[in-house]
Amino acid sequence: MTARNAERGTRNAGRFLSIVLALSAAPARLDAQSTDVHARVEGAPQQVALSGWMRVTLVLEGPKPLRVELPDPLLTADANGVWRIRPDGPAELAPAGNGRERWRRAYRLTPYPPPAGDPAGKRVVSFNPVTVSGRPVTWPPIEVEVTKSVGDLTTPPRAPVGVEDPPDPIRPPPEPSPIPWIAAAAGLVLAAALIVVLVRKRRAKPVPPHERALSALTQLLAANDLGAEASERVAAVLRRFVEQRLALPATKLTTTELLSAARAQGWPVEQADALGTILDECDRAKFAGDVPDDDGCRRLVRLAVDWVHDVGRPAGPW
Repeated sequence: MTARNAERGTRNAGRFLSIVLALSAAPARLDAQSTDVHARVEGAPQQVALSGWMRVTLVLEGPKPLRVELPDPLLTADANGVWRIRPDGPAELAPAGNGRERWRRAYRLTPYPPPAGDPAGKRVVSFNPVTVSGRPVTWPPIEVEVTKSVGDLTTPPRAPVGVEDPPDPIRPPPEPSPIPWIAAAAGLVLAAALIVVLVRKRRAKPVPPHERALSALTQLLAANDLGAEASERVAAVLRRFVEQRLALPATKLTTTELLSAARAQGWPVEQADALGTILDECDRAKFAGDVPDDDGCRRLVRLAVDWVHDVGRPAGPW
């Protein structure tokens, strides 16, 4: 019994020792895992104008799952007094390979104006510790020279691996010019006017010469008192009618010359003689003062109407 008890005691002691060694090794693994988290700053320039701003990207990389708890405030007390920091987009978490993850987030840093009389000079951007998967990690501080103006910049910005250039400023779109709209409206108005003119021309039928002559003679008959002007009007209507039908310069020829030209073109005798009778009576009223009375003028107008009706028929030399 004594030997068995001794053997059991030895086994229990070995098991206890194994448990103690395992528990003591666990914090070491956790410490090793926490030290495997890398923090870096990307895109930090060497200089920035006092009236400008700079864009930096904070990066954390470590074993997944990567749980990031940002401090509030993100900057240390001394840096928070000289820099204004604002997020420039949401945080991104992406696989980094080999069971690791990478956390990234961009920020805009704007320098505060220094007190009156103090030079701008170099300023340090330092960060408070960030909690990554339950362990504190700190980003390395960066030193940036703040100049009075953009023209004071003398050295080019840093170009580390993974630098992200600041986005171009968003320019407002140019205001649309009203000229194309005015030109289009003017074009539409001109097109509509042209269409109206063409439609009216298509609808307007040419008036035959005999209808024009009859219309003028009818208006003359509708007058209340006819005198010497009626004879001149009858002669003018008939001469214009002959010009339009035969292309003879009837308004420029005397009655004798007109009748000779008409007979030379083969007018029927009765039509030529009838025209000569009317024009002779009109000439006597105009040149000899033999003006008929109202009834005589109306008779002369009716003779002219009958002659136009006779000549305006399809049959005949015209």
